[in-house]
Amino acid sequence: MFSSVPDLQVTRLIIYPVKGLAGQQLPVADVLERGLAWDRRWMLVDDNDQFLSQRQIPDLATIEACITGPELLLRHRPTEAKMRLSLREPEPRQKIGVTIWRDQVEAVVISAATQWFSDILQHSCRLVFMPDSSRRGINPAFARSGEIVGFADAYPMLLVGEASLFELNARLAVPVPMNRFRPNIVVSTKEPFIEDQWGELEIGSATLRGVKASDRCSVPTVDQATGKPVGPEPIRTLNQFRRVGRGIYFGQNLAIVRPGRIALKDPVIVKARISAVYA
Repeated sequence: MFSSVPDLQVTRLIIYPVKGLAGQQLPVADVLERGLAWDRRWMLVDDNDQFLSQRQIPDLATIEACITGPELLLRHRPTEAKMRLSLREPEPRQKIGVTIWRDQVEAVVISAATQWFSDILQHSCRLVFMPDSSRRGINPAFARSGEIVGFADAYPMLLVGEASLFELNARLAVPVPMNRFRPNIVVSTKEPFIEDQWGELEIGSATLRGVKASDRCSVPTVDQATGKPVGPEPIRTLNQFRRVGRGIYFGQNLAIVRPGRIALKDPVIVKARISAVYA
């Protein structure tokens, strides 16, 4: 058992209500069984009902998605075009099966947003919502019974330590901001990549489980302010010192052991450590 370390505390909390869109920083957030409340409950799909992300459409980064009172507010930064959608679970007028990686999940089409997104992105797409009735399990290779996730790639939450970004930026000619990695929780660490070894964590009133290090794709090469790919960095440099087998790793994926509430400056209590999992 490990005790609280005073300088381990939450420095940022971020949700991404619509998968692939810009995130929303929060002072406090509820942790539910799928992850942070409203995190990646909406998603864009193409004409084949396959999920869309910044991998296919980097310009998704230029659209902000924020929870404001009873609404989801969408704002396209370059044009200031806006749309508001109710947070009430939509009537299932059109349910479809959508595909995210190897999973097929039932979702509700938000038809009111179809034209808005298609016009802004110049790409045929539909917005869908994951209703409470849809139960998508986390990666079965690392799952415990009953663990579920929203439209995130595979796990409910992603945690990154500040020291990991400092170490990466010390190796880059041009440093990159934390938002390139789209974490949910940022922690004030002093040792780079120590979060890879965090097993059970207590943060606020929530208990979380470190599952495995997060293998990275091309999204960190997208400038989150402009929606433009500016690679090959930071993936090229990460490849030099964070490659294990076929993966490049940055950040720790988390599952939910006990729901609760997390706030900025909450201490992070490492209750158990694990051997880092790169798989």
